[in-house]
Amino acid sequence: MPILPSSMIKYMKIKEGVINFFSSNKRIIIPLIIALFYILFYFLVDFSTQSLVAHDEGLYARRAKLIESSDNWFSPPFPSPHHKTLGSYWFIALAIRLFGNSELALRLPSIIASFFCLISAYLIALKITNKKSALISVFSLSSMPLWIQYSRYASPDILFVLCILFVILFFLKSLDSPQFYRQYVYIFVSGFFIATSFFIRSYMAFVPLIGLSPFIFYNLINKRNIFKILFFTGIFIGSIPTFFNLYFSYQKFGIIGITTLFDFARKQALGDFGFNNLLLIPLNFLYLTFPVGILFLILFIFTKPKNNISYPLLIYYYPLISLVILLCMSTSYPHYFLFLLPSLSILFSVILSSNSSRFFISRISIKYLLLILITLISFVLLFFVINYNNFIVQHSYGNTLLVYIICSFLLISYITSIRFVFDIRVLKFDLINFFYNIVIPQYISLSLLFNVGILGNPNSNTKLFLRDEVVYSIISSNTIYLFSVDSKIQTLLSYYLPSSQVVRNAEDLTKYKYLITSDINSLNTLKIKSLFKSIKKSDNQFLLVNISK
Repeated sequence: MPILPSSMIKYMKIKEGVINFFSSNKRIIIPLIIALFYILFYFLVDFSTQSLVAHDEGLYARRAKLIESSDNWFSPPFPSPHHKTLGSYWFIALAIRLFGNSELALRLPSIIASFFCLISAYLIALKITNKKSALISVFSLSSMPLWIQYSRYASPDILFVLCILFVILFFLKSLDSPQFYRQYVYIFVSGFFIATSFFIRSYMAFVPLIGLSPFIFYNLINKRNIFKILFFTGIFIGSIPTFFNLYFSYQKFGIIGITTLFDFARKQALGDFGFNNLLLIPLNFLYLTFPVGILFLILFIFTKPKNNISYPLLIYYYPLISLVILLCMSTSYPHYFLFLLPSLSILFSVILSSNSSRFFISRISIKYLLLILITLISFVLLFFVINYNNFIVQHSYGNTLLVYIICSFLLISYITSIRFVFDIRVLKFDLINFFYNIVIPQYISLSLLFNVGILGNPNSNTKLFLRDEVVYSIISSNTIYLFSVDSKIQTLLSYYLPSSQVVRNAEDLTKYKYLITSDINSLNTLKIKSLFKSIKKSDNQFLLVNISK
C-alpha cells in the first residue's frame, strides 16, 4: 500500500473536518447563507445607474446638503420658515458628510434603516407569535413593491418607520423582560423613540402614535410609577433636538417659524375631504403591497386564525385606528402608509401560518380565486413583454436581456405556484409554499430592477446631460442660470448644480453667459433668441451660451 504524502494527509484531515463541521451545524449555516444572500440584494446597488426622483428626492437632497454645508444642525438654514423639523434631513446630511455628495450618500440611510426594520419586524412578530410566523412576516414586508421602492429612496420615511418599530419593540421588551433594570431601560428607550419619530417626521408622527396610544396606555396604567416616569422622561430627552430646532426657528423667524409647522399639518389633515380616497387608497394599497395585500384580503374573508393573538390592541386596533385617520385626511400619499406595512405583514403571517375555514366553501373559493389571480397576472405580464418590446428596450438602459430574464423568472414562479393550491400527486393544498413561491422571486426581481436603475431612475437623461463632457466642462467652472425650467427639473438642477441661480426677471437674461431653459421659445418671444447659441439639448433642457458676451 503506497504511503500518502504528509501534505495530502493534512489536506484530507482538513477536508474531513470542514465536512463534519458543516454537517453538524447545517441547521445554522444554511439559514445563515440564505439570510446573507437575501441581504445582498439590499446593498448591491449600482449607484452609477441611479438618478434622483423628482420632486421629493431632489428637495430632500438639496435641503440636506444645505444643512451639511452650513454646519448648523438645529437652526434652519433656509431663507424662509420651514414646514418640517430638521430631523427630516439629518441622516441624509450626515451621510453626505461621511460619504460625499452622491446618490449613494443620499439613499444609504434608507437602505440601512430598511434592513433594521426587517430585523425589528421579525423580533416583534417573534414576541407576538412564533418563529414560523415571524419569518413569513419578514418575507412579506421585504417583497412589497412600496417597501422595495422606499428602501432605496432619499427621504426620511423608512427612518420614521424604524422609529415606530423601535417604540413597539422596546415597549414589548419592557413588558416581558425578567429583569427590572432592563425593563426600566426598555421603557425609557421606547419613550425616547416616540419623541425621535416626531423630530424625523413632524406631525405625521401623530398618526401611528394615536393608533398606538390604546396599547401603550392600557399596559402602562397598571405599571408602577417608576415605569411611567421613565417612559415620559424618555419622551422628554428625545424631544431635546426638537426643542432646539423650534427655539432657533423662533429666534430666526419669530412665531411664524413655529406656526408654519402647524399650518402645514393642518393643510394635510384638514380640507376638502375626497370621497374617492375611500376607493382609490385601498386599491393603491393592494397594488403597492402585492401579493401580500390581496392574499391577506382573501384569507381575511374566507379564513380565521386558529390561535389567540397576544396584544390584540397592537395587532388589530393600532393599524385599524391609524388607517381610519389616514383615510380621513384630505391628502394621503402612498408613502404615508409605509408605517402600516410591518403591521400588515405580521397580521398576514398570523393568518397564513395557522388558520381554519370560515365557511364550508372557503377552501374551494381560495383555490379558484388564486387560480384566477395568477392567470390574470401571468397574462398581463406576457402581454406586456410581447406588445411593448420598444418600450422595454427604451427604458432598460442597455439591460434589455435582464428585463426579459426577470419577466420569464416571474412568469415561471407564478405558473409553478399553482401546484401548491391544487392537490397534485404528492403535493397538497399548501398556502405557505404558494406564498414563498411568489414573494421570493418577486423580491429578487424587483430588487435587481431597482439596483441596476431600470426602476427608480426616471431622470437619467438629466443626469447624463450634466455629465456630458462638453456640459460638465462648463458647469464645473461657471455659474449656470436657470430660466423657465420645469419646477421638478429645477429642483434636481438646484441640487446637481449648487452654484446655479434661478432667474425670475426675463429682462436680466442678457447679463448672463450660460443659461439652462426648458422653454427656448420664450427667448424668441423676448426677441433675444439671436443672442444665445445652443450648446447641448436633452429632452426639453437646453444649455445656451450668450454669444454677445
